[in-house]
Amino acid sequence: MKILWTTNLIPANLVAEIGVKADVLGGWVEAMAKELKKFDDVQLAIVCKCENGESFEVTVDDVKYYSLAYTPSTEYNVIESHLEEIVADFKPDLIHIEGTEFLHAKAAINVGKKLSIPTVASMQGILNGQYNYQCGQLQIDDMILSGKVTEICAGMLLHLRKTRWYKKRLSHERDVICGAKYVLGRTTWDRAHTYSLNPEAKYFSCNRVLRQPFYEFNWGINKIEPHSIYVGNSYYALKGFHFVVQALPQLINEYPDIKVYVAGHKPFSDGDKRSFIKKGYGAYLKRLIDDLKVGEHIVFTGPLSASEVAERLAKTHVYVLCSAVENSPNTLGEAMLIGTPCVASYVGGVPDMAEDGKEALFYRNDDSSLLAWNIKKIFDSNELALKLSDNSQSRAKETHNPQKNAEQLLAVYKEILND
Repeated sequence: MKILWTTNLIPANLVAEIGVKADVLGGWVEAMAKELKKFDDVQLAIVCKCENGESFEVTVDDVKYYSLAYTPSTEYNVIESHLEEIVADFKPDLIHIEGTEFLHAKAAINVGKKLSIPTVASMQGILNGQYNYQCGQLQIDDMILSGKVTEICAGMLLHLRKTRWYKKRLSHERDVICGAKYVLGRTTWDRAHTYSLNPEAKYFSCNRVLRQPFYEFNWGINKIEPHSIYVGNSYYALKGFHFVVQALPQLINEYPDIKVYVAGHKPFSDGDKRSFIKKGYGAYLKRLIDDLKVGEHIVFTGPLSASEVAERLAKTHVYVLCSAVENSPNTLGEAMLIGTPCVASYVGGVPDMAEDGKEALFYRNDDSSLLAWNIKKIFDSNELALKLSDNSQSRAKETHNPQKNAEQLLAVYKEILND
């Protein structure tokens, strides 16, 4: 069975081979590929979207990798033609699309139809379901009318990013989902949203394999940094870090040693190279942190490897998922797999990953007071922390079992080919 994947990035294990900068995202691609290679009857090739123009065709660890280099100015027919050449070279039995919002995903759907190759579209996030949450439920009208220059500019930039930059990607995703005969997902939320766009598509479910270090580290109450919190992303308003910032003053009153560790670059650093339209949230966040005087309690770690994230989670008192919407966030799965007590926003597909009060504590994502209260409950009770840790780890080991999930994905492939 020859399987061709299309992905939105270059997997980390390929980086050293071709000499480009690694991406800390998308580790599940490499992890699942490693499991699929264990089946003798599977040949795997991966097409990587390369915005930097890298050209390559290499084999690493028995997986063949192709580059698909294009920029926003590249004409669609050029992308489709290039992908058709790759398909003609590898001759796959099935095409598996990871991520639906880019032009190469649309090209994969059309090439599959043209060449009569079964194609399955795998849901990551669903942009059409996320659109209304892109501003992180910030009150943009209040910001624009506030009379404060920082808030006015931030509000306008957040609105522009949503309507001018983000919105145009929605049609690509709709084309892919509506054109797919087969859809692969993991949650009730992605099932509902794919059904709303394409009720005729056949839906399959398969959980993800996570990166190896998260199966190796274990949380322990006696080795944690007391009153520490870990957050996986603060770069975009949708990720909701502003609600964690708003929760901090009441927590600082009771726990003056509290520290919040945030993965990634500081979103308002002087060296931020993002486009101007993407910087509005960073400006708002800096103003909020300064106004609430909580800056000394926040540590931006910079980009972390999988091992570094796992090590940080293993010694963190509470992991917080504060997003306005998610499908099945890997960061929550990673924290649960290690056993870090979790507080999570009740959004999107997250309720499919844990049970409230048993494996995590849920809260309404824009309720910073309830967020603070749930964090306090874990800080104050080792018994609760240990219960959440044990239960979440047990569930995550089942959800993210590498062998079981690889076997399930292979079964999906076989069912599609037999359909």
